[in-house]
Amino acid sequence: MLEKTSDKSTIVRFIKEVLEHRKYVAIAIITIVLSTIVSLYPPYVLGLVVDVINRYLQTHSQDLLNRFSFLSIVYLSLILIQWFLQIVRGYVIELIGQKMVYTLRSRMFSKLLTVKMNFYKDKFAGDLVSRIVNDTTTIVDVFVNGLLNVVGDIISLIGVFIMMVILSPTLTLASIVSIPPLVVLTKYVGSRMRKAHREVRKEIGGLTTIVEEVYSGIDVVKSFNREKNVVERFIDVSLNVMKKALRAAFLSGFYWSSTGFISTLSSIATLIVGGYLVQKDVVSLGIVIAFTQYVGRFTGPINNIAGMYERLQQALASMDRVYEVLDYLEVEEDKGIEVERFRGEIVFDNVWFEYEKNLSVLKNVNFYIKSGELVALVGPTGAGKTTIANLLLKFYEPTAGRILIDGIDIRDIKRSCLRKRISCVPQEVYLFPGTVIDNIRVGKPDATDDEVIEVCKKLGIHEFIEKLPNGYYTDVGEAGKRLSVGERQLIAIARAMLRDPDIVILDEATSSIDPYTEELLRNAIKKLMVGRTGIIIAHRLSTARSCDRIIVISEGTINEVGSFEELINKKGMFYRLYQTQIGRFTELEYEHQPYI
Repeated sequence: MLEKTSDKSTIVRFIKEVLEHRKYVAIAIITIVLSTIVSLYPPYVLGLVVDVINRYLQTHSQDLLNRFSFLSIVYLSLILIQWFLQIVRGYVIELIGQKMVYTLRSRMFSKLLTVKMNFYKDKFAGDLVSRIVNDTTTIVDVFVNGLLNVVGDIISLIGVFIMMVILSPTLTLASIVSIPPLVVLTKYVGSRMRKAHREVRKEIGGLTTIVEEVYSGIDVVKSFNREKNVVERFIDVSLNVMKKALRAAFLSGFYWSSTGFISTLSSIATLIVGGYLVQKDVVSLGIVIAFTQYVGRFTGPINNIAGMYERLQQALASMDRVYEVLDYLEVEEDKGIEVERFRGEIVFDNVWFEYEKNLSVLKNVNFYIKSGELVALVGPTGAGKTTIANLLLKFYEPTAGRILIDGIDIRDIKRSCLRKRISCVPQEVYLFPGTVIDNIRVGKPDATDDEVIEVCKKLGIHEFIEKLPNGYYTDVGEAGKRLSVGERQLIAIARAMLRDPDIVILDEATSSIDPYTEELLRNAIKKLMVGRTGIIIAHRLSTARSCDRIIVISEGTINEVGSFEELINKKGMFYRLYQTQIGRFTELEYEHQPYI
């Protein structure tokens, strides 16, 4: 739920945020103004030094020699003052920029952890990472570093022009002939150069994507003999990168060489006209030398100012992406009552739900689960089983109807309290980088090592963990890839058990695992479910045999409810699903003991 704002209001909003660091902004502006003003005088003093040297060579006057010494000290002092002010200026601007980047990134990361799950349905992880890392950097680079430095560029241009006019209006006219071609060059070639560099970055992004995809799915690549195809695709994109990079390099070389050439021509024009004026005694040689210095100071500021518009447009695009996150209205508010423990009675009362408007995933769902009861949710893929679990965990809220736990509408229960008392063991277990014990402790961050070990002993997986290379301190690797699927599932069960939940949701794993690990899993799940209300999203329907009741879901509605025997005897939807499934299994798998 976002409100689109104008570019002007967006800029004003960001500037207000920058001004929260007004002390540093004031220091930055003062140092920018002072360093710019100080930088105007060295060329002028250098011109005076040249004139003094010229006159001394003619007269050898001691007064001129003393004047030369004084001017040299002044010149050196100005250079040192300018050097110091530029250090302070650069540091303070960078300080403001880093504070803004830190603030924006922290706010975005925190917001992403509080927004409702609806926000993520059309977002990609890489895009969100780019917003936090790249877009924040772009905004700060333009609106802090860029704009503050442009202030210095504008002051510098105005100051240089005034100094030139004061010294010689005639030479000023001769020296500024380079400005029109510089502006044209920046507008037409500079913009194409920046566009070419953006295309290179885009192609490199595609190259990075290929590498990430291949790394993530290396087992699929190898098992399907796709190495050659992947290499060919990589080479094609690499060639595009090379072509785009060569074009960008040509434009960049042409642009900077041309600006240097134009500046040189301007200096030559100044020297020619200056030489003529010196010959006519209209100006001194020192003034001509000072002018050549001032002419050289035109190119950089003009390029910066001319390129600021395009950079501003890029920053505004990044701002839209950042503020889309910061302004997202549907956040998870942790309001409501605290419940110390749940008995575990669950009621779905006329629940409707839709992810997208007018596309209902659940339709008038009604069921009751008693405290301590073990219930299986079964049905075809996309029937709504996982949605029921997501609603129970308050990842989403029902479009209509209500969900009750122990007679309390879960809307009235604090989100943190609800998720503390409900543990979910997903089918695809995610482990964080770190050790086994760290990942188990996710369920209860303040748990001691002894508490974790005690829980694992209760579940019967202590010996299994001890046999890992470093026991509880074995590094699981990125996303737990150093462990097998079954091992990750065991850790997830221990993580859930450590919380001592009142309600357990288990998305039954269908992955192929070895008999030993499966036996550990089956026993661990049994122990996890004791004395708790349990919901199993059953993919292997034989698992439902040991559940108290089975709820059959089809196209978002409750189709059947009953025990395994009742539904088999009824010969309805569950019976047909079961017969279809056991036809796909061998007799051994059919007779295999279920998890529970």
